[in-house]
Amino acid sequence: MITILSEQISQNTNALNNFLEYYLLNRSVKLWLIALLIVLAGFLFKGVLGNFLAKLVSRIKISNRVLGTENEKQFKKVLSWILPLVACKVAVTYVLKAGSTLDSIINVLLSSCLIILALFIVELICRTLFSFWHKENPEKFSVTIYRFLIQIIRAVLIILGLIMILSLLKINVAGIITGLGLGGLAVSMAAKDYLTDLIAGFSIMSEKIFEIKDYIKAPDIEGIVEDIKFRQTQIRTFDQGLMAVPNSKLTRDYVINYSRMGKRRLRFMVNLPTFVTLEQIAGLKKLLADYIEQNNNVTEDDPLLVTFSINPDKIEFLVQYFIKSIVYADFVQEQDQILRLIWDYLSKEEIADPIVLVDLLDNKNIAESEGGET
Repeated sequence: MITILSEQISQNTNALNNFLEYYLLNRSVKLWLIALLIVLAGFLFKGVLGNFLAKLVSRIKISNRVLGTENEKQFKKVLSWILPLVACKVAVTYVLKAGSTLDSIINVLLSSCLIILALFIVELICRTLFSFWHKENPEKFSVTIYRFLIQIIRAVLIILGLIMILSLLKINVAGIITGLGLGGLAVSMAAKDYLTDLIAGFSIMSEKIFEIKDYIKAPDIEGIVEDIKFRQTQIRTFDQGLMAVPNSKLTRDYVINYSRMGKRRLRFMVNLPTFVTLEQIAGLKKLLADYIEQNNNVTEDDPLLVTFSINPDKIEFLVQYFIKSIVYADFVQEQDQILRLIWDYLSKEEIADPIVLVDLLDNKNIAESEGGET
């Protein structure tokens, strides 16, 4: 009985060995199974390795402070693909011993995937470092600089990745660069506007003309800056439209950055009728002075409450003061309150008729009224 069982086991073993030694696409079944097990193990443990590496990166210390877990999920997602790709690379290159055309193509594809993955990891590391530096010193390393540097890093990595992949495909990169050099004149002529906008983008960043979330105004543009790219700046207008403005236009024309004012000016002219008395003007001045003095939103700058000019048909009374908030909604609200106060006084003193005109002055209006002085 034992002899029969031993013979059966021996036969099964021989059959298994024969099966494992059977060749499929010039490779034994044994090698195919080993390669398959390596690939399966890579996918099975990819989450474990990704989580370990992400935790490791998040605990790196710079200036005695850890980088933190802000991008830990992204790191885990990207790093988890290292093990499967390495497993596939080992299975194809070292177990199956790539040599045929098909195997070479698979090998190139896997190498390309590894290159792309490595570049993704580099970008994530740069993003994490930039975020860390932004938190350390938000004034010098602002959100604007952070986003702009990320764009530069991404562009460099894309170019580097293309060069490396083309080299894997055995394409002469130097020849392509030489060809571009020969056609450089034509390219430069076609890309003149692109280069102008690119240089203007660097000028905006280096001189810090404005940053993301700033409220700016140019001759034909007004709104909130949402993003600054290589060629253009995206501005959200007050009707909620998103305007893409070439950077060269913003450096060529003047730009008013209201977000850097620190305070906002209210300036308007009250045109009073000629029959108004000096006592009524003095009463208006005292009313406005008391209101401004008690208003916590008004800055410490001395207000201007003066009779500006006397004309045959009107007397101009200038009102000017500054508020602390630069938010447009707060500015309009303050303007509404002061105008209501003036109108109530004029109505009470019965000098609102004939109709009193109130001119809201901007820089252009006041320059004209002052004989061209600003």
